[in-house]
Amino acid sequence: MNKLPPFYVIGSVGLVVTALLHIFMALVIGIQSVHAGFVGLYLLFITLLAIGTGKLQPIRVKSSRK
Repeated sequence: MNKLPPFYVIGSVGLVVTALLHIFMALVIGIQSVHAGFVGLYLLFITLLAIGTGKLQPIRVKSSRK
């Protein structure tokens, strides 16, 4: 298996962790002013994910047809 690009991994993990932290802070703790602060984090990790997606190599499949 090919290694995934680092930006792809950082973007994916960052989005999941940020979303979980956002849900925890907004719903469980009940902080109302938390939403504006997370916009920058979401944009950062979406940008990293987009850069990593651009660097993904397509999977080559060998065909048995000639």
